[in-house]
Amino acid sequence: MKQWIPGDPLTENDYELLQPLLDHAAATGMTPTVKEIPTAAKIKSRFRIWKYAVMAAGLQSLNAAEQIWLREAKYQRIRTEQEKKSGEM
Repeated sequence: MKQWIPGDPLTENDYELLQPLLDHAAATGMTPTVKEIPTAAKIKSRFRIWKYAVMAAGLQSLNAAEQIWLREAKYQRIRTEQEKKSGEM
């Protein structure tokens, strides 16, 4: 499979590969990381790097200020929940 580079047109197979990214983004409101997508290795074999897959999917960069803020807020909620649970024991 030829590797995609920015500016290349997307094929029907590309759209299928990128669907898990779009589904995750729709469900969470966040651009997914490699660790959050089970088929990431297959996606990276076509798009070379995760940044290109995110770009091809039309999602915000993981380094975008909004994405950083959303992830920090998520991890803070998780930490707070864990602290509450450990305090209850």
